[in-house]
Amino acid sequence: MGMPTVQFTVAVVEERLALLDLVASMAAGEERAWLATEREEHRGLRGSKLSQARRATRERLAEQREAGLLAGSRDWLLVPGVRAELAARGWDRDWPPIPPGALAAGRRWGTDPARYSGAHDEGETRFVGRLGVRLPHELGERLQRACHWHHEEIERQLQEWADRWGDGPEVIVRQSLRENGGVTVLAGMAAALSAINAPTADDLAHRAKLRAQVVTTGDILRAALDHALAAAPERARREHTRLREAAAQAHRDARQATNRTEQAEADQHYAEAEGRTEDADKAKSDAAYWRNVAARARLDAERLTTQADQVGDLITQLTTPRP
Repeated sequence: MGMPTVQFTVAVVEERLALLDLVASMAAGEERAWLATEREEHRGLRGSKLSQARRATRERLAEQREAGLLAGSRDWLLVPGVRAELAARGWDRDWPPIPPGALAAGRRWGTDPARYSGAHDEGETRFVGRLGVRLPHELGERLQRACHWHHEEIERQLQEWADRWGDGPEVIVRQSLRENGGVTVLAGMAAALSAINAPTADDLAHRAKLRAQVVTTGDILRAALDHALAAAPERARREHTRLREAAAQAHRDARQATNRTEQAEADQHYAEAEGRTEDADKAKSDAAYWRNVAARARLDAERLTTQADQVGDLITQLTTPRP
């Protein structure tokens, strides 16, 4: 990002991650085209004037990224969604620092495991993809602090609940399966004892209510991913239009260059017929130049048309309802 960042790694649905990568590739192309247009204005500048122009371009690029209009990477695609999620919760404000040692990696304590399952036919977690995100430092730290302080009181109550009722038979059995590949005798006995001292329906409902209030940085980033993909069709349609127009212009340039080539070849023929050697050589050189221009324009047209078709396919993927 070219600035201090905070790194996150979040578990996401693999198909959504693949779609985000396609959108990020398209958005990077859009940003490169924007930069190329900006840099056209730098031609002929030297010294301090060139430095000032480059600085102005960098500032405009930063503004465009902050506004969500340009996104040269998937990190920038997620920034608007993170801001929107924090604002929607009233968390887009200053928070106290997180106490030393309180920020730990992995799933937040008290998170309901069912939140991450239920999509696969086998009942396994649907969040098998891993999304690495680098947020601008101020935004990343605000996200961490907001989730920490929101979660603090909920975690305290969930710990009190766990101290009173224990893990419960399901957790004991699941842990034994994970660590031993099956339910051991000791795990079975512990699960049976836990079932005898089981919490009431009201106790379980209270824990479920607390768990439902847990919001992790992963939850915010997955929501930001949803924001990015929801906004992607509009971005893709804009890029599709740009590519189609650029391809059409390249076709026009190719036709114009072809006409100039034919004219130069005709001039060469007439000059040779009249014995005007110098004029014939100049016309031959012009014909070679315009022939190369036409070839490059045709290649550009093919490339841009292919890119436009790819973006068209992406629009279809983004707008096809998910099962």
